[in-house]
Formats: sequence, C-alpha cells, structure tokens
Amino acid sequence: MAWRNDDLILFHGCSDQSLRPQNPAGIAVGMAAHGINPLMGAKKPDFGPGFYTTTWFDQARSWANLRVRKLAKRSPGARAVVLQIDMRRNDLADLEALVFTNERVGYWPFVRYCRQGGSPHARTGVPQTAYDVVYGPVSLGRQEFIVKDSDQVSFHTSGSVARIPMVTIAAIGNPLL
Repeated sequence: MAWRNDDLILFHGCSDQSLRPQNPAGIAVGMAAHGINPLMGAKKPDFGPGFYTTTWFDQARSWANLRVRKLAKRSPGARAVVLQIDMRRNDLADLEALVFTNERVGYWPFVRYCRQGGSPHARTGVPQTAYDVVYGPVSLGRQEFIVKDSDQVSFHTSGSVARIPMVTIAAIGNPLL
C-alpha cells in the first residue's frame, strides 16, 4: 500500500468544565478559533507546561475519567470529554520537535527536568524557547515507569497550538465507558 500522508488523529481527555460556554476561558469546540492555551494546564507534567494529546482514544478517555473523579467534590455534575483533533502531518513538519521513541535514551533526565519546573526546554543554541512539540511515552505517575503502548504529543508554544485546525468532541459522558 502506498503512503498517503494521512492526518494524524489526536485525542485530549478533559472535563466539560474546561470547555466553552461553561468556562469562557476554555476550549471552543467545532471552531477554527479553538482558544487552546498551552500554558493553562499543569505546571510540572512530563514534558513541561503544554496542551497534551495522545494518538490513543482509550488513553484520552482514561485521562478524562480521572479528571472528572478529581473534580467530583467541587463540581459533582462534571462530565468526562474526549476531544478529537485531525492534524495534517505537514502542519507539524516545520515545527521544532523533540521525539522520544522509548524511555531508554534521554527520556527520564528530560522528564525529571520538566517535573522540577526547569526553564523552558529548548534546542541547544535557542535559549528560553520551548520545543514546539514533544512526543514520547507516558510515565506512570511520579515513578520512573512507562505505561505500555501509550504515547503523548504535547504542544508547548502558541505557534504550535495555532497549527491545530479544529477541535471536535469525540465522546462525552459521566463517566466515559
């Protein structure tokens, strides 16, 4: 079969509390002007502050359900949401990217650096400018283990987020099954 350069389908797990119109500063779905802010998430995740996605729907669903469980006391009616993003691979091609194909070479030092809140990660010679996109395995909490067959694609700059064409809702529920 010939290579067709198909879209890269990404998923993001969250709660409906982070979507418009419930949250005016949230993500607008079904619109090209989606309002994603890469600095709004956790401050010290695996690859530093950013907008995190995965190529695996089940993983995003798990993240969405976890988010809703954490919100249960504060927002008892919160619903789990999986967003879908269809990215053209060519739209990612000229971004500054860092890719970890596995956890064996350089992954753990980079994750430790980001989790400690180090200054923005960047290529050598490009100070204080974060990589646009980082791809790699998903770690298991604060332990140095990875989740088998999982991945994360994180967007760290306004330029990379601007490449996201549109966000749609792939699933919504309480919880998502």
